[in-house]
Amino acid sequence: MSIGFRSLFISAAISVISLQGCSGGEAPKVEAPNEVQTEAGAINISVGTIEARTVERTVEATGTLSGWDEAVVSAETPGKVAEIKADLGDSVRKGDILAVLDRTEAALLLDQARAAHQMSLKALLREKANLDEARTNHGRYEELFKREMVPASQYDDMKTRLEVAAAQFHQAEAASEEAAARLRLAEKRLSDTSIRSPIDGEVANRSVSEGEYINDKAEAFTVVSTDTLKFRGTVSEISAPAVMPGQPVRISVEAYKGRAFEGKVTRVSPTVDPRTRTLGVEASIPNPANELRPGFFAKGVISIGREPGAAFAPEGAVYSFIGINKVFLVEEGGKVMERTVALGPRDGGMVEIRGGDIAPGRRVATSNLPDLFDGAKVVVGD
Repeated sequence: MSIGFRSLFISAAISVISLQGCSGGEAPKVEAPNEVQTEAGAINISVGTIEARTVERTVEATGTLSGWDEAVVSAETPGKVAEIKADLGDSVRKGDILAVLDRTEAALLLDQARAAHQMSLKALLREKANLDEARTNHGRYEELFKREMVPASQYDDMKTRLEVAAAQFHQAEAASEEAAARLRLAEKRLSDTSIRSPIDGEVANRSVSEGEYINDKAEAFTVVSTDTLKFRGTVSEISAPAVMPGQPVRISVEAYKGRAFEGKVTRVSPTVDPRTRTLGVEASIPNPANELRPGFFAKGVISIGREPGAAFAPEGAVYSFIGINKVFLVEEGGKVMERTVALGPRDGGMVEIRGGDIAPGRRVATSNLPDLFDGAKVVVGD
């Protein structure tokens, strides 16, 4: 070995010995981040307490508002529209006239029917008098015949006259009834020239104009009842067993943000729609001020009951990251346990936590949550 190479080797050896002496004879060690944090000291936190509260259990529904009753009003008789009495948006009561058709022909037919009815009544009275006279004569001849004071031929003739008078009376009676029926029909035809609302409500559509000739059964108006509206919506299949008639429901619409309109479930479909996997529900929504309108899209919250003893944590105790919600329970000995939870309704700065087997009364961390992990050492600050 040359003198130069030997000198280089000795210098390197001396350097290694020098480094070992400075480190106590061991090579440097890289520690894991958690070990560094734990050895560096406990994490300072503030704490809150899990509370037991009574919570309202609800089911959400989406749907549309419609009129409680809706009637398409048509003309009962053909004719020319003479006058419009109600228009779009007008409030009407049951029986109010919406439009009037020309009444000239119907009025003439009514006059004719009345005259015919009067004539039939006079004819009936005349035949009634004839029948009464025939009965009287028949009774007198019957007594005389029993005493053998008149021949049988005269008695038989009087009996025949009675039968004829009775037949003529019954014929006049039938004619009078027919005339009365025709009179009632003529009165109805005249009444039918007035198109009336069948329900209380508001005019939602007018399809006719003055001067227009319309046929019978032609659609003329649409009237919608708005004092109480009907909410028709759906709930998810998983909520179907919990929904039943009589449960309270709160409706919200975009037109009145922040407001809720109270109602009650009235009907529940017996089947789930196999295409959408939803259950149909109906609810009645009182609308005394006519603020709500049929056709509004609405969201409903159906109250299915109240549950006591639900666990509520301070909102600041929940750590949310990529859709996962966690809380950290403070254990004896200055450590925390991590629990994954689902969130429920919020109430005055508290939020319901579900899952994680967390009983009311437990303490939870409410600060420095991003620095915490399962088993981390903590110290509760003032």
